[in-house]
Amino acid sequence: MPRRSDKSFFCDKKYWSKRKDLILGYYLKPYLPKIATQRRPILIVDAFAGPGKFDDGEAGSPLIICSHASAANAKPLPVPVEVLCIEPDNELYDRLEHLLGQFPFASARHGEFLEYLPEIERKASTHSVFLYVDPFTVEGLDWRAMDRLFQHVGEGHSVEVLVNFNSRSFVRRGLAALRIEVPSIDPDNEDDLPVDAETAESPSLTRLDAVVGGGWWREVLRRPDGFPQQVQAVADGYCDRLRERFSEVCPHPVKALPHHTIAKYYLILGSRSPHALPLINDAMAKSREMLADLAKPAEPTLFETRTFELVPGEDRLRDLLLERLTGQMPRGALINKVMRTALGDYSSTQIRRCIAELIKAGTVQSATRRHRIPDRELVWRAGG
Repeated sequence: MPRRSDKSFFCDKKYWSKRKDLILGYYLKPYLPKIATQRRPILIVDAFAGPGKFDDGEAGSPLIICSHASAANAKPLPVPVEVLCIEPDNELYDRLEHLLGQFPFASARHGEFLEYLPEIERKASTHSVFLYVDPFTVEGLDWRAMDRLFQHVGEGHSVEVLVNFNSRSFVRRGLAALRIEVPSIDPDNEDDLPVDAETAESPSLTRLDAVVGGGWWREVLRRPDGFPQQVQAVADGYCDRLRERFSEVCPHPVKALPHHTIAKYYLILGSRSPHALPLINDAMAKSREMLADLAKPAEPTLFETRTFELVPGEDRLRDLLLERLTGQMPRGALINKVMRTALGDYSSTQIRRCIAELIKAGTVQSATRRHRIPDRELVWRAGG
């Protein structure tokens, strides 16, 4: 299976990797105590772990995961938290194993992720499983193999996945496999670093089908759409496959630079828990704020100069709330409707504050006529 052509990736942590890891850590912190209430041991799997720490000292995903698991175990939680990190490269595995030695609840496994899926599947019948899948190439993914684990969701077990899906790389590989002209990298619209394993031989159509669970992508790439539209359409299609198993599927485009129109990759959460949406929304809002900071002008300005995509306006939030408020509904349901419409644009705190302001202004009413209300309290449009 293709891997990194060299280990330079781990020399220093790139800005987009910091955003990705921010989402991972921000989500895990509240996830662990919430999932522990199910009274089942928790297993966190880092499927493509790497060495655990970058050469510049920055924490990699194994260290981030173990830090949160260590804090959760220390509280203590009513159930134990176990961490399993998988890495096939000999040198990286040695570094990973050494790093994990300080965490008695963590273990390193040498080999490919797919080799250990049967073991993870067996644990899913007794454990709550959180699977972090961050391959360097899209060929590290295999839908059918992963879906055997996802099927446990339909059996009432708790399985969540946070997957890095590089739609941009997949489209370029898919176009090559279909013998369609592959567009050159446009640095004005996308990251100009080499696409992962670009020098490797193009995968077969069959292998690409295995990555995304079928050949549905072929027709997408045969349409006369532009490259950005193809990248988005393939990411949407992958999300649709995840929705066959998970009630909450939350994608987040991670761009290398604020002005780019094409995501470097998509970080996608799949969960059946009703608590997942607000947790991942707030994590993604933090990631968007990090990207917006890169575009912040050096000197203060009277008006906001950054794009609406980077800094969504409060006026739009008010409009969204009023559009989604149909009849009487609990405040929490209204918040979730807004999050699904504009995932990661506004934090739960911003949304709740805006609802309170609408109640104060008399535009929205609450059952108790107070503006500080719990999520279960009914709200409706005044005069509605």
